[in-house]
Amino acid sequence: MTSRKVLLTSGLAFAFPVISYGLLKSQALPTHWLGLPDGILAIGLFMGLGIQAGPALSALLAIGTMALVLAGFNINADLTGSLMPVAVNLLLARLFQMTLETGAEPLISRIARIARQEPTLPVELAVYTRQLTAAWAGFFLLLTLNSLLLAILAPIETAMLFANSLNMIFIALFFVLENLYRRFRYHQHGHTPLRQLIGTLAIHGWQMDHRSADQDTAPTVPGRQSDR
Repeated sequence: MTSRKVLLTSGLAFAFPVISYGLLKSQALPTHWLGLPDGILAIGLFMGLGIQAGPALSALLAIGTMALVLAGFNINADLTGSLMPVAVNLLLARLFQMTLETGAEPLISRIARIARQEPTLPVELAVYTRQLTAAWAGFFLLLTLNSLLLAILAPIETAMLFANSLNMIFIALFFVLENLYRRFRYHQHGHTPLRQLIGTLAIHGWQMDHRSADQDTAPTVPGRQSDR
């Protein structure tokens, strides 16, 4: 099952920007509809980032948000399509940032801990993964700013080119270059194979953990008190 998820995640990651670029160039669909996947992802992220409600209210909020997005497409399709990547990148930045708050385990720290199958991370890696979580948050804020400028100043074709294709390449480069840097900088620590890391991301990547960093299962960060 895990292997299938890894293959599916990897396949989608590679196929989506290629398919989107092909649709953009062929003009097989109205360009603004290429922003719809970002809209759906934005709704999913919005519903997952701290909406504490029962099933009925959650469903109502999801339907209401979708109706708002569709209304935007009806009023100004090009602008709404161009703004969808702004919402996605802003919510992704928030996803990383909120795990840096007091009482939460940084998202990258959690992913690293699960991938390494260890209850705690070495102190060096705990500090680094916390900094890396902040770096990812900053990276998505930069993508948010870029998407906003493109939505305001550029034609929708350019906005969609960045949103669905070029930004995917930027994210992949960030991921791969960071992985190489970490293996060089912290060579004294064992490192998770890339395939296993992708598998961890596919299964656990967006599931945040709000446990206190002082608990036994969370990474130890210098400057924080330990119960032990």
